[in-house]
Formats: sequence, structure tokens, C-alpha cells
Amino acid sequence: MKRNQWSLFFLITGVILFIFYLVYTNPFKVLTEVGRFNPWMFAAAVAVNYLGLVFLSASWHIILKSLGFKSSLWTSIQISFTGLFAVWILPFPSGFEIVRAYLIHDKEGGNLGKAVSSVIVSKVYYFISFGFMISLGAIIVHLVNGSAIPIRHEYIWFAVIFALSNTAMFALILSPNRLMNLYQRSPDWLKNQIEKYLYSSRFGLSSFEEFVNEIHESLNTLREKPFENLLSLCLVGFHWSTGAITAYMVSRSLNEPINFWVIVLIYAVIEFIQQLNFIIPSGLGIVDAGLAGAFVVLGVPLEVASAISLLTRLATYWFELVLCGFVSFQFGYREVLSDYLG
Repeated sequence: MKRNQWSLFFLITGVILFIFYLVYTNPFKVLTEVGRFNPWMFAAAVAVNYLGLVFLSASWHIILKSLGFKSSLWTSIQISFTGLFAVWILPFPSGFEIVRAYLIHDKEGGNLGKAVSSVIVSKVYYFISFGFMISLGAIIVHLVNGSAIPIRHEYIWFAVIFALSNTAMFALILSPNRLMNLYQRSPDWLKNQIEKYLYSSRFGLSSFEEFVNEIHESLNTLREKPFENLLSLCLVGFHWSTGAITAYMVSRSLNEPINFWVIVLIYAVIEFIQQLNFIIPSGLGIVDAGLAGAFVVLGVPLEVASAISLLTRLATYWFELVLCGFVSFQFGYREVLSDYLG
């Protein structure tokens, strides 16, 4: 109950920040200018962003199928959208991965190690593509185009290091020997918490070592399927890039041309801020202001920058929230009905 109260407090705080941001920047002034806004281009940006969500789900689905899960692509999409909806309402570290692993295990059963391995590998691929796109954007802007990078180099290096460190951390988890050593050196209270959740009748595990062995077997299975791994990596990479593509298309819909690779860098930093956030849902108000501020640095007028930020977040957060919320409730309703009838 106490956690729910804090969640409500931060949600209200984010909404208040967002309202103050709208009042201060007044982006609606630009949107009402005759001939300024192209709704068809904006609709196409929304469609591209939705396609990115499907690609994210498909990337995970490929991993699931490689590990022997029987669920359809539509089920993977439903579970992924439910995970996204959950962390947007109640942000918590690795919440998307935890929700997906729990739901796919609850849906199909099987060993827990497979479910956990699938989401961790998917997360590793996300951070690999994240670091690659930032680095590629910086190289193209600075070396190919010969332009000055509009973001302080420290932020770019910090984002790249963040992606690499997260990849290394998840790689540590996926290493059975290191994971067992880490567990054996853990304090007793942590071991008790792990036992409390893992050794339940729902998961059917008798020891932590059994869980580690399940992860080890899952990794061996994935190593034998390099094509599926490469395809999954490409799909999650495309999902990451759709945020930048959406922001670029939104800027074009307002007749404000901005170099695409510059937007990639800007969006990467904003995505980095959002990854660090686990208090205010989707960084409501904070991410919006940061995105607008970055465009102002490029010389875009404040009203136009705010309009681009507002429309980008409308496409990449609010419209996603509506879509994922609808799918989540439908998925939950069907599961409850199935359990009741079964």
C-alpha cells in the first residue's frame, strides 16, 4: 500500500511538471500556424513508432522460439506490450524484463531459466544496438558531415559506457560459473530472499544451482542458432532507431529540417535519461524538457522545439500508452476468463 502511495505521488509530480512545461514553452502557438503542421507526416511517424514496438516483440519472439517456447507471435506481442504498460505506470529497474519473464513462464510453464535467459539476452541486444547507434551517429556527424556535435562529448561517452557496462553486467548474469560464485559469496539475507521467490511451488525449483543450470542449457541452445541471434539483434536495433526516426519525421511535419544523425545523438541522450529514471513514469516532464532544450541548442526556436518535443512524446509515449494499455487489458481479461473456464 505504501509503495502504491509513493507511485501515485510521483505520477502526480510528473503530470504537474509536464503541465508547467507546456505553459512555459507554449508549443500550441506553433501548431496553430496555418500550413505549419503536416498531420499526414505525423501520422506516418506514429505508424513507424508502432512498427518499432512490433519489431521489439518480434525480436524477443525469435529468442523464445529458439529456446523451444510454443507461443505465437501475437502472444509475444501481447506480453511485451503488457510489460511496457506496467513499467510506464509503475517504473522500476528491469521491470520490462521481469514482467515478460514472469508472464511467459506463467503462460507456458517450463523451466524458469529459459524465461529469464530470453529477456536478459534481449536486453543485452538492446544495449549493444544502443551503443552502436550512438557511436555511429557521432562518427557520421563529426567525421563524415564535418559538423560540430551539438551535445557535450562527456554525455555521449557516458551513454556509451552506460550501454557497455549494462551489457557486461547482464553478461555476468548469463555466465553460470560467475553467477554461482556471486551467489555463494552473497550474504545470508540475500540468499534467503532468493530462496523465498525461486523455491516456490509456482517455479518448481529445488535449488539455486538448478536455476543456474537451466540458464546454462538455454545459452548453449542459443549459441547453436547464430542466424536467429543476428536477426533478433537487428530487429531490436531497428526498434531503438524508430524513436529517432519518429523525432526526425515529427520535425519534418513542422517544416523544421534537422540532420537525422544529430537527432540520433539527441534522442540517445534522452533515452539514456529515461533508462536511468525509475521514479516518475517515463520521465514525464523531465524528458520532454530535455528533448526541447537539446533542439534549442541547435538553434531551433523554443516554440518550435517544444512542439517537436510534445509531438514526439505524444507518438512515443502517450499513443504507445493507449495502444499497450488496450492490449494489456485485453490480454489480462482473456487470461482470467481462460483460468475461470478452465
